[in-house]
Amino acid sequence: MTAPDTAPAPPAGDPSAHTLSNGQQVVLPPHDQFYAQFVVRNRGLVPPEEQDRLRRATILVAGCGSIGGAVVEPLVRLGAEHLILAEPGDYDLHNLNRQAVRLQDLGRNKALVFQERMRDINPYAEIAVDTHGIVAENVASLVAQATLIVDGVDVTTKPPLSSKYALHEQARQRGIPVISGYDIAGLQLLRIYDYRRPGVRILDGAVRPDGPELREPMAFLRRVIPIAAVPLEIIDELQQQLRGARDGFPQIVYTANLFGVVALQAILDILSGRPVRRQVIVDVPTLLRPRSTRLRVMAARLYGLYHLNNDFRRTLRKAQDPEELPHAVGGP
Repeated sequence: MTAPDTAPAPPAGDPSAHTLSNGQQVVLPPHDQFYAQFVVRNRGLVPPEEQDRLRRATILVAGCGSIGGAVVEPLVRLGAEHLILAEPGDYDLHNLNRQAVRLQDLGRNKALVFQERMRDINPYAEIAVDTHGIVAENVASLVAQATLIVDGVDVTTKPPLSSKYALHEQARQRGIPVISGYDIAGLQLLRIYDYRRPGVRILDGAVRPDGPELREPMAFLRRVIPIAAVPLEIIDELQQQLRGARDGFPQIVYTANLFGVVALQAILDILSGRPVRRQVIVDVPTLLRPRSTRLRVMAARLYGLYHLNNDFRRTLRKAQDPEELPHAVGGP
């Protein structure tokens, strides 16, 4: 395995020349002077001691797609200067609808694209990249470097599920908090696993290392996603998935971006030692609906969840998995 590629920081002395991605050269003041001006508009909203904690923290972003990719640029703009980006995938055309990708980036590794772009925002920031993503060979070393982890590991395909579990397993062993996100139609679910606290189980105990949830995305989601985070708009899609009529999960840009909005405040709170909620749900369509419409949609949602639960149970029986999963998606 190759070592992560880290952007070299110019010495903090005289003003330094930096070459941008378009070939242009800029001359910047020394690092500390640059940083003071870079974050000056945060003043009054981010206290100096919190700004310094963010600047010094090493944040591992595991997965740079819809979820992880939503935090990278905002983190750098907020003042983070030590990021590790672990992502094995390249940008594809279907990523254009919701991820920070341009046509000229197609076919390139997502983390390397972010590394290049972040150097155009703060050339002094250290952006390390591991293009293997999270795998058995690197998960321990990557987690060991982190102050905090943003978990954007994909859950829509089978291979990354075991990597996601291993990421949380290592974080728990080392007492490192993890922020996870799930964009579900127009709803964003943010989960915080504060492994600094004794007794917090891996993924809150929802995922079993020998269970089907590490082999099948739908089984994983059923264990992890609470009923409250299943909006009406996704129920028909989930039923189609269970019947094998569709492949892949639909995702939309504003929901993915919501993760970046909520996660950045959570990062500041965690680094500053403030208590945070373990779960945050932001459902954009529901926020915009008038009360009369909400009641109608609520009734339709309950009806849909009832039938979705029955579909899940039939699927489990067909798979000859006798264990019920009552506390997550589709459970009673």
